[in-house]
Formats: sequence, structure tokens, C-alpha cells
Amino acid sequence: MPLTETPRLTLMVRNPYRGAPCGEVPMATSEDVQRALVIARQTKYQMTGKERAGLLRRVAEGLTRRKNECARVITDESGLCLKDTLYEVDRAVRTAHYAAIVAERIDEDTTGRYRLDAEDLPAAPRLKVITEPWDLVVAVTPFNHPLNQVAHKVFPAVAAGASMVLKPSPKTPLSAFLLGRILEEAGLEKNVLQIVVNDRCPEIVRQLVVSPLVDMVTFTGQREVGIQIARWMVSEGQSLKQYVPELGGCSSFIIHRDADLPRAAELAVKGCFGNSGQRCTCIRRIVVVEEVADEFVDRFVRAAERLTCGDPYDPKVDMGTVISEEAGALIQQRVRAAIRDGAVLRLGDKRQGALYPPTILDEVRVTSELVAKETFGPVGPVIRVKEIDEAVEVAKNSEYALAGGIMTGDRALAQRVAKDLAVGQFSWNGIPSYRTETAPFGGFRGSGNGLKEGVVLAAESMRRIRTVYEHS
Repeated sequence: MPLTETPRLTLMVRNPYRGAPCGEVPMATSEDVQRALVIARQTKYQMTGKERAGLLRRVAEGLTRRKNECARVITDESGLCLKDTLYEVDRAVRTAHYAAIVAERIDEDTTGRYRLDAEDLPAAPRLKVITEPWDLVVAVTPFNHPLNQVAHKVFPAVAAGASMVLKPSPKTPLSAFLLGRILEEAGLEKNVLQIVVNDRCPEIVRQLVVSPLVDMVTFTGQREVGIQIARWMVSEGQSLKQYVPELGGCSSFIIHRDADLPRAAELAVKGCFGNSGQRCTCIRRIVVVEEVADEFVDRFVRAAERLTCGDPYDPKVDMGTVISEEAGALIQQRVRAAIRDGAVLRLGDKRQGALYPPTILDEVRVTSELVAKETFGPVGPVIRVKEIDEAVEVAKNSEYALAGGIMTGDRALAQRVAKDLAVGQFSWNGIPSYRTETAPFGGFRGSGNGLKEGVVLAAESMRRIRTVYEHS
């Protein structure tokens, strides 16, 4: 859990809205990180899968009891509004419940899946397929969902019975340590989870991922960092360990001429501005067929104008800050560059520190940096196209392949577009960011290597498979 020795240093965390300190956590030195790796590697779960399921259900109960406290901590460190953070706690509760179900099933014998015709031969040896936890998993999580991103690493590890060293973002570590305490209170065995954090991210991440003690690395964060992790592992001869990267996206939301425009506008607001626009599956491009573009944009602007942006602690506020003033400045820089490229500002772009309100641009060029890269904030860029085939080409013109969606009454068209885009997840008449906690999640190309997260597959990935033949 948190470092076993009294920390010599602490990391101060600041609230993005107020700019004031909101908490502190132990600062891990290189020696602390190595000790955490050794301790976690040497420690094995003694609890059975069913016992771990009971633990996870107690964690869900603890999160539910402390829902307001957890939401407040997330708001403290991230600046996200309480509406968003209360919802995040609800998601973490569901994640714990589903992980409990996985834990109950994780030790089931899977040998039958592999017994085909060859095993029926009289002289064939008896086949036994064994799954067991990896000895050590390293997890690195980002700032945008400080609780549920951690839950999506830690809870599958508990379900799988795998020891873990977790490194949360230094911008938002408070939720991770709070969740660690809730796990301890629920009965988590000592030392199977170690939490380390340091503001020198490249150094600590490199130390973790290249350690020969580590069997598996699961990472969620920026594409460039995920690629760097792969390079580090290659350079240190550690490239063969399992690596599951979830590296972000640049999702397109296509509005066809037959779309339900009132619903499309409301969904666009949710998909662009939820969580202050800081989701890897947020809408980054709204691609609209010209025939309905004027009406859609008018509806989109009116719907977004109803949102209130401000004090994240006000329960009536719909959107708080982005993660930092620097992040807000970068978003604004890209918005203004898009305007210089010919985009029309329809709403927003009035930044106050880390507070950047919902912003809508029309007639954005697909070559604009705003939509060519993952602009991690509350911006709704509208790109106009003449026909659906052009919309598909615009959506495909990206280094990412995480998520996408289309609004249309034509099911066959939606299926064709989903096949053409070939993204990790796709929504018909829904936002690209819709997901459940259990379904496979992850993208291709610049979004990931095709290995998936989601509670079920994440837990399975944290176990190795061994094959045993019993010869008579």
C-alpha cells in the first residue's frame, strides 16, 4: 500500500480552480520504488477467488458509503465539477461489483475449451490448462478519471490475484491513496498493492516498466508516452513482457442528413463537454453533412449555452476546470489557430485560468491542429462535408482509432460506416464515449496495440496460461 516507511518527502497537490493546496501524498524516491517492486513481487495472495470477490463487494460498499467524500477528493485534485465526480464514483462502484463477479469465476477450469478431436484419441495424454496470476503487474494511470481509471487497473488485479505496483498521475494522486485505504479497510492483504508517485514522471515510469521483476505493464495516457514506454522496454531488453497501452483518441461523431437533430445536438453537448472534455473517447470532430449543418449547429450552440461553467464545488454547475491553467492555455491556443485557419467561433473561448467554458467552432478544417491532434478539453469542432462518403474519409483521416459514432436512421449505413472506420468501439445513435465497465475497451493504430481493457479482459490479461500433459 502506501510506502511502508515514513516518507522523507511529500508531494503537494493543488486544486486547479482555487490554485490552493488540497492535499499531499508520500513522494517516492528511486529506492522506494525498487523496494515497492521487490515487496509486491514477493507477496502472493492467500485469499481464494471467492474470498477476493467478497473483498471487492466490501470495497463497493465502502465507496458507496463514502461517495460524497470520494467525489469531493476528485474535485479537489482535478477541478472537475461534482456532477462529474459523483458519477465517477458510481462508475467505480459498478467496476468493483463486476470485478467481484470475475473474481468468483477466475479459477474455473478452462481446459474444456481446448479439448477438440485430437484429445479423443485413445493414446492421447490427459490435457490440463492452468491459469494463474502474473507475479507482478505495473499500472500507470492518467489524471482525467482519478478514481475509476485506478479502479480499472486495481480491481481486475484483485480479481486475478495479481500483485500490483500502481503509479497514479502526480496531478491527481489523492483518489488513488483514498481508494487504497478503502481497500485496506475492506480486508486487502498486506503488500499486494503498492502505490508510488513522484513528480519526476519519466524517471519513475522508466524504472517501473524496465524492471525485470515486472511481468506486465498496463498504461493509460498520452500516445507519445505510451510509445516512449515501448522504446524503454526495447532498449533495456524488456520488450517481451506483456504491454497493454490505451493511448487516447480523436473520435468523430458523424451527423447524417436523416439524423434526429435535436437528439444529435444534446448528445454532442454530452460527448464534447462531459468531464470537461477530458476523456480519451470524447468527441473531437463533429462531421456534419452540409444539408443539415446550419440547423444542427444552431441547435448545438443553444444546447451548450444552457450549461453552467464555474465553481466545481457548486452542485448546480455543469462543468468545472480542465486539469491546469497550462492545459487551458494549450486548448485556447489551438482554438485560436483554427480560427486563423478559417473556422468560425460560435460559442466560448473565454478562458479564466484553468476554467475554459464550452467552446464551439464551425467550418473547421480537417488539417487544423485542433482536430488533427487530441485536443484534451471542452471544444466542439464542426467539420462540414457534402456527402456521407466524405464524412467517413474525414473520420478515417486520423492517427487514432479508438472510438466513433454516427447519427442516422439507416441501420445498414451505420453498420457500413462502423466497418469502414474500424475503431475500437462504435456507437450508432449514441456518443463515441459510451461504454460499459465490462466490455472490451481499447483501440488500434495510434490508440493502442489491439489488446483490450474492460474488467473481464483486464483481469484475464493479468494471468498467465500454462499447459500440462499427463502421460500414462
